[in-house]
Amino acid sequence: MLLCNLSAEIDQNSQYFFIKRVGSCTLLSLAFIVGVPGNFLVMWSIYSNMKNISVTVLLIGNLAFADFLILLFQPIWIYTFAVNKWIFGPVFCKFLLYVIYSNLYVSVFLITLLSIERFLAVFRPFHLQRWTRRRLFTKIALFIWITAGLFGIHSIPFYNPKQSDLPFQCILHQYNSDPQKVIFLLLETCFMFLIPFCIIVICYAYLWRKLREMKLVNRRKSDKIIIIVVGTFGMCWIPYHMFIIVNIASVLLRTCSLVRTVNIGSYISGAFVFINSGLNPLCYFYYAFKMKSPTKILRLKMLFEKIGGTDTEPKPSENTHIDNSAMVASNI
Repeated sequence: MLLCNLSAEIDQNSQYFFIKRVGSCTLLSLAFIVGVPGNFLVMWSIYSNMKNISVTVLLIGNLAFADFLILLFQPIWIYTFAVNKWIFGPVFCKFLLYVIYSNLYVSVFLITLLSIERFLAVFRPFHLQRWTRRRLFTKIALFIWITAGLFGIHSIPFYNPKQSDLPFQCILHQYNSDPQKVIFLLLETCFMFLIPFCIIVICYAYLWRKLREMKLVNRRKSDKIIIIVVGTFGMCWIPYHMFIIVNIASVLLRTCSLVRTVNIGSYISGAFVFINSGLNPLCYFYYAFKMKSPTKILRLKMLFEKIGGTDTEPKPSENTHIDNSAMVASNI
């Protein structure tokens, strides 16, 4: 098994430690300040002010709840990175990491399902309406939470820091062998990023092509939303998984020269993952504040109604397949 004694060297080097501490604490603080109240406001606007919640808005509400849980415990991590010490014990360490990993999976899976739902809204509107009436997407959302909870279990055995180590840390991975480490890192990258991101890109690539063929008034706004959805997810998640790949390469090539890069990069790129949970509500607020309404809360409610198409729900008896596709696409 590859052993590299670089942690002490890096921590003793003030430059490396300064980059890790200041960079990660700053990003996590921004994510917490923006994301916690932002996602709470999104949930409150959906579940307290809307009577008929569409499939799209239901998924957005679940996504906001998952992002809220991810960011809720950020002050603990900010304090831990600031003092470079974990003081809450190994049991709470495992519990907290399980909660975060599980909700990260929920967040990624919901974004993927939301992309599929938007794709169906344009290309298969009649099928989407039938599945909506059967509450299929509600069952899928519940299945996502259960599946993500099962996926999150994989984090528990490998987060078992030695209490004899000083300072006591909560983020040390302990794999039994190099093959085990490579396998689990590959599985994490595939299921948490590579497969979902490919699905998202394919869905929105077809959507963008379809919207460019339609001469709609709101097409330019739809294009911007598509770019924001794909770009935000990719911008925040690609760096994290790039360092996972570097970590895998360091094991396969059996070299310690890459470990220093992973040690620094994993802190900063990991913080960007949490930033993604705080950027989603900012997107909603931006477009909501551009709408004309007496109150800001009502603007957010109107935005979700427009996104879900609750005010212009297409009916099969009134429009053709193409007309339904154009009507739903204008609300993306």
